[in-house]
This record gives sequence, C-alpha cells and structure tokens, in this order.
Amino acid sequence: MWDGTAGAQAACDMKASLAIAASLAAVSVGCVQYGETPGRTTSGNDLGAPIGPNTHALLEVHALDLWARPLPIDQSWFSVTRDGEPVEWTGWPVVTVQLDAPGDYDIELGAADHETVHATVTYDGTEDFYGAGIWTWTDSWDSGVSFAHVWRDVGGGRWLPAHATYVGLRHRWFAPTGRAPTSGNDIELLMDGEEAWGRVHGDLVAAENEIDISTWWWDSGFELVRDWDTSPYLSDAARWNNTILGTLAASGAYKRVLVGQLLDQDGWFSGVSKDAALHGYATAAYDGFEVMGQANPTDGAFWFEIPSFLFGNRVLDSDYDAWDSTFEPEYYVDSRVEPRLVDLSQWPIPIAADIASWHQKFIVIDGGLAYVGGMNLQFVDWDSSEHIVFDPRRMPYDADLDDRVDIVNYAAVPDLAPRKDYMMRIAGPASADVADVFRKRWNAVRAAGTEYAGAASDFTPAPGGAPVDGGVTLQVVATMPAPFSENAIAETWLAAIANATKFIYIEDQYFRMPMINDAIAARMWAVPALKLIVITDPVSEWTSPGCAWTHRSDTFFETNFPTRYMTLQLRAFEAISYGGVAGWGDDTDGYFEDIYIHSKMLIIDDRYMSVGSCNKNNRGLVYEGEMSVAVLDEDFVKASRRRILANLLGDWAAPTDDVSVWWQQLAQAAAYNDWVRANWDATGDDLNLNGAPLPDGYVPVGFVYGLEFGSLSDCVFETVGPDMT
Repeated sequence: MWDGTAGAQAACDMKASLAIAASLAAVSVGCVQYGETPGRTTSGNDLGAPIGPNTHALLEVHALDLWARPLPIDQSWFSVTRDGEPVEWTGWPVVTVQLDAPGDYDIELGAADHETVHATVTYDGTEDFYGAGIWTWTDSWDSGVSFAHVWRDVGGGRWLPAHATYVGLRHRWFAPTGRAPTSGNDIELLMDGEEAWGRVHGDLVAAENEIDISTWWWDSGFELVRDWDTSPYLSDAARWNNTILGTLAASGAYKRVLVGQLLDQDGWFSGVSKDAALHGYATAAYDGFEVMGQANPTDGAFWFEIPSFLFGNRVLDSDYDAWDSTFEPEYYVDSRVEPRLVDLSQWPIPIAADIASWHQKFIVIDGGLAYVGGMNLQFVDWDSSEHIVFDPRRMPYDADLDDRVDIVNYAAVPDLAPRKDYMMRIAGPASADVADVFRKRWNAVRAAGTEYAGAASDFTPAPGGAPVDGGVTLQVVATMPAPFSENAIAETWLAAIANATKFIYIEDQYFRMPMINDAIAARMWAVPALKLIVITDPVSEWTSPGCAWTHRSDTFFETNFPTRYMTLQLRAFEAISYGGVAGWGDDTDGYFEDIYIHSKMLIIDDRYMSVGSCNKNNRGLVYEGEMSVAVLDEDFVKASRRRILANLLGDWAAPTDDVSVWWQQLAQAAAYNDWVRANWDATGDDLNLNGAPLPDGYVPVGFVYGLEFGSLSDCVFETVGPDMT
C-alpha cells in the first residue's frame, strides 16, 4: 500500500503498480521504469468546470481501450468514489476529478464487450507533484493501467499537479496482442467457390491501382468464373480469360503475388506450389507483375509463449495525446494463452522434415478492399453451394470437352469432389490490416534476397477503405511465426470460447486442437446448457497423421458431454433421372459423394464468427502462417449462421434462432440421411448395385450425416505429436 506520509516510493507487489519517486533507479521483477523526469507541463484550463479554491491537485482518468483509443461514452460507464462516497467528475474521454481532500479514490471504468477495471488512487491531500499513487484490484490485472504526473496550468497563474491514470480496457472477444479492431466495415460472407471467386473476378477486373495476393498454392489455370450453361463448352482461349493468371495479365493494375513454399526456402520443393506460367512473371523485372515465394522455417522443439506488452508503450506509440508523459512502473499485460513446449520432431519414425508453411489466403485490391478465407488459387478449390455430384464445372482447366460432356450425361463423375469452404469480402478500414500483413511478409522476403527478390520492389500499402455507417466491427488476426511472432488467432478464439453460453459451432477440415479443446471443455463444464457442434471430415486411419488426435478429441467430448456434443460430416446426393452410369449397371438411380470440408469456421452464440485460413489444429494457432477475420456483430453473425444451416439442412427445416431447435434439426436430418443411405446403399460402395432402388420420395435432406469413428488403435500415426498435424 502506498503511504503518503512516507513520501514517494516504489514497490511492486502482486499485479499492483505503486507510485515511484523520480530518483528511484531500481525496478522490481515484472515492472518497468519508463524514465525519471516529470511529464511535460500543459497549459490552458479545458477542465469543463472552474477550479475550486480548495482544489490542491487533479485526478485525470483517460478512458481508453487496450489499443489506447478513446472509449465511446454511449457504450461506457465510469464512477469514482472517495472513501465510499461519490465524487463529482467532468469530461470524456479525459475524466477530471478535483482533489480537495486526502483519501482513497476508487475508480471503476467499464464498456460494452470489455472487461471492467477497478483502480484506487491514494492521494495525500497536498500539492506535491508525487502526492498520489495507484494500485489496481485483482480483477484488473490483465488490462492496461498506466500512471503519470504532469503539471497543469489551471488559469490565473496557478499550476496544479495532475495525477494522470491511463486505463486501457481489455476486450472480452478480441485478441489483445493483435491489430486493433475496426468498426464501419462492409462485409460479406461468401459461402462457396462459385460465389467467392465470382466476386473476386469482378473486383480484379475493376482494379485500378494495385492487386496483392497471398496463397498457399497457385494454379495459373484456376478458373474463377464457371457458368453452368456455357463453361463446359468454352474454347481454350475463352476459358483462359476466366482464369486467375488470364485475369491478372489483362489488368492494368500493379500486381504482387506471394506464394507459399514447401519444406524450405528456394529448395528442391519450392516450385511445387506454383507453375511455369507464373514463373515467367516472377523472373521478369519492371513488368508491373511481381512474384516471390516464402517458406516457413519453423522446426525442432521450442518454447511457445505470446509476449506480454506494456500498455504505457501503446499509449506513447499511439495517436492518442499522452502529453509526453513519463509513466511510473507498471505491470505487463499478459496473454491468456498458456505457454508450453512445442516439439515438431514427434514423428513415429525418425525423420527430419520442415512441415511448417505459409498458409494464408487473402487478396487486397486498391487498398480499400480485401478478401480473406480458406480457398487457394488451386484447381480443387471451387464448388457451388448446391454441391452437385455430376457438375462438369468441377474439372481441371485442361480437361477436354468429351470428359466434361460425359459428366453432363452421367457417364462419369468429376475429377474433383464437392467442396465446402468460405471467404470474407471486406470493404472498409480493416482492409488496411490485411495489407499490413502482406507488407510485413513481402518486404521481409525481399530483404532476405530470396529467389525473384531482385525483380521485386518494396511495398507500401495504400490506405484502407473508409468506414461506412452501420458497418461491422471486426479484427483481422494472424498466426505469424518468428521473426513476426504473432498469435492473435489463438487469443481471440480462447477469449470467445470463454464467453460462450449457448453454442459453439465448428465447421472445419480438422478437429484436433488440444490447446483449444481444454478451453471448450472448461466452458462446457461451467455452463451446463452449452452445446458443441462439430462438422468435419472423416479421418483415414492409414494416411492421416491427424487420425489419432482427431479420435482423442472426439472420444473426450463424447465421454464427457454425450448429450451436448454432436459431430457430423457432409455428403452430396444426386438422383439420376435416366439411363445408368456407364460401367456401373443400369439399375443405378442415384449417387452419394462425400463433400470435402475445407472450411475454417467458428461461430459462438450468434455473436462471434471467425473465418479464414486457420484450421482447428495446434499448428495453425502456434506456428503456421495463417489469417482469419474475427467478427463481433449479432445481426451479421446470426444471419450468416441461418444461411449456413439453410444450406446444410435444405428446405424442410424452418429457420430458427433457438439453438435447441436447430440442434434437433441437425440431429434428425443426419439420422434420417444415415437411414436412407444404409437402406439404399447396402453394399457400402456409394452405388445402388444391389438391385433395390430407393423407394419413391425417399431422398436425403440437405447434406448432413453422422460421422463415426473407428478405434484409436486403427491409427497408424498414433504416436505423432499434437502440434504436427
């Protein structure tokens, strides 16, 4: 406790910041001394109220968020009491209290979707520059509290010490170490490749200045636009105009493309993820089309810990006017992601391989527009929301006309399976954050002198888009390995899970994330009504390194929450109205096909949504290069969840916002579809070869089916480490 009678002194105890004398040079562990000189004096009486004759000092409370931005007064609350009695205050976001008596001044500051901070300033009743000290209550440890002293000209030739308390509230949903959330964004959730790449194509054609692209994999012949009626019959030249490279080559905008490399930088496998057509642009200088590759060097065993930060540094580094304050010692703001050892050598066999990669998939157009999602510019990353089994558009670029016509005539299935994925279109301030990630990566690769760096130029992003009225609040979050060392995706997912009260909806390529599973389980134990819905791909016991960890995840939740945990997979079905499938028998009247789930979707309580490139596995949260968009907007998230379920369930399920109702809809649809498939497809080979056509009217509803698991002992890679998959 700070003792006013003992003079200014410094001490650091459990998560409390106390006053420090300007002459003190030593600092205890966990605190930092910014400097020893008082803050700059300020002049002018802008306090909003006359200074009383008995006022000996001022208490200033700066109401900020953790990114040192002023809190909106209409969404915030504030109070100050002295020895339990209310004290008058004026101003916002700089609150001023006239100090006329010694005592403990208890401050409470809160805001919607932020954690409330309590702090106590102990004032000795004098005009001494160091006549006050501060300490924070235990529920404020993880927020930002910085304390400084400045001289204030209060008019009439009078100067008073102002004890300035900068309070930064921690957001309950967003990542504290991530980029600051932005409001006023116009966003769209694009539900499939047809919708997403069609929008991308239109915006690329309209681009005027600059196009910046990051992808894990690149196919120059990836067709962005595929019309049902004409696409199968297009000439090669016409088809080329719809491809990603054809579209970019025709654009007058300046282009930069950053492609992930596998295993090591510019090594033997560096060219696997791109093709010769793009290589030609990479080697040519001054052509307005620059290309570089980037590998992820993360390997071996290392200690994973998200660095803490000082709120005072954020205040000084921000645009907020801190009067060049010199802050007293303060505690670091800690991440709530538990540090731990990560070991990337836990293979069943002794091999050394760099398995990490840059997995981010995003596009920035003219600075103010961005796309973030899970889809690569790869030939497999395209489908429609209908997931039509016999869709000739779901073929590689070089497939010939006869192959496509065979699909139209039910004589063959497409080379590419139905696919589920999402992308977010962002017009607004958040586009600048997407561009900032590209800037960091691009300039680092170029500075390293990697292949093609000599034909590339330095990159300075254009300003982000202007905010729109009624726009959505979101945070662009990333996982970035060293030397960038960002792990904001893990932080926001853990924060969001800690707020869940109704449901957690996961739709993902993977379901094996031990570091998040623990948080979900803790929340489900704390909230008895909380439900967990997981839609994921079946695992292959023989070929999937993640088989064992997926089994362990499923077994854990099924054992502990048997009535509140549901796991599903997706299948497409198409009835064949005539003939038969060549070579398969004329009695065939339909076909089941597994839908490959490439989604990276997380929805919580119809308030929070995360979509991007990060899978539900440890690697995406710790060291893989990833990007996601975290949205906090009830109207947008609820409408998106309704649209997703309408697609999964079909027309038979009435829209509802009652989780217990749509939970039952999913369960009933999956049970019915499993029954249909079991009774019709008795041979288990996806075709009705047993001579028992499906009864009239009995067709699956939507795409949902139960997902069953074998035993853990069936997994060949049972001993693979939790961070490897």
